[in-house]
Amino acid sequence: MTAGTRDFEHDPNVAATVTGMMAQRELVIGEVVAGRFRILRMLGMGGMGLVYQAHDLELDIDVALKLLRPELASRPDAFERFRKELLLARQVSSPHVVRIHDLVRHDQAWLISMDYVAGQSLERLLGEQRTLPPERALDITRQLAQGLAAAHRRNVIHRDLKPANVLVDESGEVRITDFGVARMAGETGITGSGVVIGTPEYLSPEQARAEPLDARSDLYALGLILYEMLTGTLPFRGGTPAEMLVQRIVRDPPPADTINPALPPFAVRLCAWLLELRVARRIPSAEAVVQAIDSGKLSGRPRARWRGAQWAALVGTLILIAAAGWIWQQQTRPIPAVEQTSPLAAPLDLLPLPWASSEAADDMALAAGIRQWLGVRFSDDPELRSADPLRVDRALVELGYDASAADRQHQRVLETMQARQALEGELRRDGNGWVLKLRLVNAESATPQWSAEQRAAGDSALPAALTALIGKLDSQLGRPSGAFDWPSADELRALGTATLGHAPIDDLEATRAEALRFHGPELWWQLLRRLDRSGRSAEAADLAASAAEDLKPLGTPAARRSLAYAELLIGDAQAALTTLAALTGKAPSDHPARLLQARCEAELGNYDVAIRQLRTLVAEDPRNIDAWYSLGKFSIQAGDAKPAVDEYLVRAEVLANRLNDKPMRADISHAYGIGYRRLGQMDVAAEQLRRAVKQREALGDRRGQAASLRNLSTVLSMQGLFDPAEEALDQARSITEALGDSRALADLANARGALDEERGNYRGALDAYRDSLRLRQSLGEERAIGESLNNVGYAYYQLGEFDNAQTYWQQSAATYEKIDDRYGLVHAHQSQALAEIARGDWKAARDLLEGSLATAETLQMAEERTVSLATLAELDRLEGRMTSALQESESALAEFEQRKDPRGIIEMKLLRGAIAADLGDFAGARQAIGELGPDSVAEQASVLRWRQAEVVFGLGHAEEALKAVDEAIAAAVSAHGYAAELQARLLRVRILGELKQPLAAAKELRTVKDGLVRYASVPMRLDLAETALRVGGPNAAADYQQARNLLARLPSYGRAFAIHQYGSRLAAPGSAAQVQARELARKAFDELLANTPPLRQQTLREHAGAIGVALDPAQ
Repeated sequence: MTAGTRDFEHDPNVAATVTGMMAQRELVIGEVVAGRFRILRMLGMGGMGLVYQAHDLELDIDVALKLLRPELASRPDAFERFRKELLLARQVSSPHVVRIHDLVRHDQAWLISMDYVAGQSLERLLGEQRTLPPERALDITRQLAQGLAAAHRRNVIHRDLKPANVLVDESGEVRITDFGVARMAGETGITGSGVVIGTPEYLSPEQARAEPLDARSDLYALGLILYEMLTGTLPFRGGTPAEMLVQRIVRDPPPADTINPALPPFAVRLCAWLLELRVARRIPSAEAVVQAIDSGKLSGRPRARWRGAQWAALVGTLILIAAAGWIWQQQTRPIPAVEQTSPLAAPLDLLPLPWASSEAADDMALAAGIRQWLGVRFSDDPELRSADPLRVDRALVELGYDASAADRQHQRVLETMQARQALEGELRRDGNGWVLKLRLVNAESATPQWSAEQRAAGDSALPAALTALIGKLDSQLGRPSGAFDWPSADELRALGTATLGHAPIDDLEATRAEALRFHGPELWWQLLRRLDRSGRSAEAADLAASAAEDLKPLGTPAARRSLAYAELLIGDAQAALTTLAALTGKAPSDHPARLLQARCEAELGNYDVAIRQLRTLVAEDPRNIDAWYSLGKFSIQAGDAKPAVDEYLVRAEVLANRLNDKPMRADISHAYGIGYRRLGQMDVAAEQLRRAVKQREALGDRRGQAASLRNLSTVLSMQGLFDPAEEALDQARSITEALGDSRALADLANARGALDEERGNYRGALDAYRDSLRLRQSLGEERAIGESLNNVGYAYYQLGEFDNAQTYWQQSAATYEKIDDRYGLVHAHQSQALAEIARGDWKAARDLLEGSLATAETLQMAEERTVSLATLAELDRLEGRMTSALQESESALAEFEQRKDPRGIIEMKLLRGAIAADLGDFAGARQAIGELGPDSVAEQASVLRWRQAEVVFGLGHAEEALKAVDEAIAAAVSAHGYAAELQARLLRVRILGELKQPLAAAKELRTVKDGLVRYASVPMRLDLAETALRVGGPNAAADYQQARNLLARLPSYGRAFAIHQYGSRLAAPGSAAQVQARELARKAFDELLANTPPLRQQTLREHAGAIGVALDPAQ
């Protein structure tokens, strides 16, 4: 090995200057250790210990000797990692991998010997030259790939490949070193303590997500090295390392030639293939890298395509019904996208570090309680910018420091937290009494610039001693002391115990009794937080009722904050906001209170307000995992899932992995599942929810497990996997019934309705949705009631009972109006518009849609804006406003594509195909839908099949179309798509008429008419009339009269010209009735033509002329 890497600083005094915490004896130059190795010189310092050049007296060769740090050797997990470096690396044999010799012991120290490489690291080489010539970069890449191939053949993954671990000898040969983090393929990138393995700058996306890894993770790191050799930088450079990592997780990097335009195309393409975000699209093996470089060709690389196209779609039968289903899944609200930048907040005045104490449990609890109480006092001061203890602790975990390390690493901690000075505290026993110490340290000096000490004779004297000590601190900080009564030592211990959270809250009554004994606001806060974070909502609400009663008389800032938390958990978010109003703006350092305020706003449906508050919070504290998670959760609840899964939850996940926060990991997996479901990416959604089920089961979180099972059932039902969906729902029910959670039981009933709905059992869905509605009404949760009313309305809609649907949707709208939920009101109005379209009141539908569109734009509701546009496009198609329909569908399609929403993309392509077919442009319709296949549209397959059959028929292939439409009918019956089945049968009638099979056509027509008795959709009745008149059914005259009655109130219907033209055939030639019908056809056609884009008018004229419409020669 050699020096000159990020891990190895070439400095003879490195042990004394790098960390200051190496309690390790340096080996002496010339000393012989382990009876075998003569020390020649120090090479540097790695993460696991000092590295020396030594001479192996037995083998008579120079070696590199790594001396394991004693504090790591004493830890079983760290030593096991060290031992694996030897065992795994020994399995790898390649001239491009540093060979491991032996593991030896010297006194109480462990050492590992390996090849010594005379040369330098690739990191140092790049530091000197910045970029390398492309041919040199490709040669190094090839050698590295050969080394990786040898390791991967042994099923060993490096996991920390980076320039610092690449050694270049004097002849230019390259070797990979430091397999100290290598593990077997299939394991995750997390240690037992929850730390993500690897250097952040060179982590693969799947490694950063702590997912199981295979050899392609190393190939991504190889791509980063190649990128750096070619461009002199890493992708997404410019932000913090965390921001760079997040960018890498969510998108492919820019091509290397955007930075260095002179690069050869092959090198750019190879780099891009190595850096594919999705593992499945990445170059398959290290051997393939070698072959590609040798041949100069990238054979087998898949062409670029839209990433979301593989995922199954959600709901869809007929275009109109598909639009209804699309709206129906959006029971959530959107938020504006966040442009994340590095925090620009003002520096912190004070950083309260953990207090030092003995390791006795009581002492640690007392020290933690003192620090927590002091942190509350600081956060209440509007003139002092201080970080709360939880914020500090998370930063220290991320840095890998315990309390003692933080005391020694002031500069790093202060720089990381952007703070001017740190406050150290110490609590030590003095006989039966206590010694309390405080120190202020800034980044410029390793010695305190101020310190103070206070003694207390015993526990009873502790409050007075703390008052005196903090008074000295106030004087030093130049701030007034004010009134601040320190609680008793027993209360501080109870607070510390709750803050440390080492023991679960098993006895709720004992916990309540202890909190009521002390009346401590911060103790209440910590107890409520622990129950809340563990998902024990019923118990949290129970304890919160006692807390609210206890805290109301107190009136201090700390009491108001805890009271607001209690009010929120009880279910009164508005009261909580009112309580918090007294604190708003007065204590900017109180991040927990600000997070609580955002949560209250979201609970009340004010997502735009909540998001603005959270944006400010994460800008000030980018490590606030709760704020990032809340951003993700609220955005999903708001209907804008893309930023949640692309950024907010990714940031939360990275932090959760660093902090080893297992409950948060489970919550994030669950949120990912919901988010991907919203985006129509069902395979990923199911995978994430299964992960959440396992994580929550391992944590003993039964409520959370049931919630994840319930949502998994919904996803599986959307995939058509009904038996597994039923099984998941049954598991959730058994857990929920045992818990007796009424809210969860209501959610279960709702999930049962969704499952029945996907099965096509709309009566069963209606019953389940009603059960959920009754339970939610008993709980009095208005927002949930509004959702259930929407669900019941949709079940009626699917049954064709549009009046009942409209009644429930009106009630849903009234519920949302009552609680001033503008977001929910948009959904209700979109639903009402569907009923009005089906009932034939298209003016009312347009008013509702245009109103919902305007509101969505005002509130920046991105997905709701798109769905309003999409439904307006369908309405415009029906009304013959083809120019508007095409423009709106194009805009909606672009927005769906921007969000990579496969369901919406498919629906808009089907709609654009329908518009083309209405205009007689069947070639254009084929072009619009031709790229869609049954596998890509899932439940929308029945719609696709009859649209494809319509295109075949329109192009003149009746026999082929008949076969296709029979398949479409079978698909619709299988998918329980009743509306799609009726549409396909109408098409079959037209085909049979063309094939001169009038009896079969009449029979099929009777089937459709019988079906429309219970599914009285006005657009479908008009389609029925056109079909019946076209084939000349036995009741054609009555059909025409019914159609004319409908057209009297819907004169702009786009296909009116065809109905009147076919109707004219019923009258005697030259009769007044025929003349009148033909004149109506011509006028309807003229209006349609005027609302059709000029480039499509010729096709429309040909289509109308083919059925006999009299065209104006001047047109």
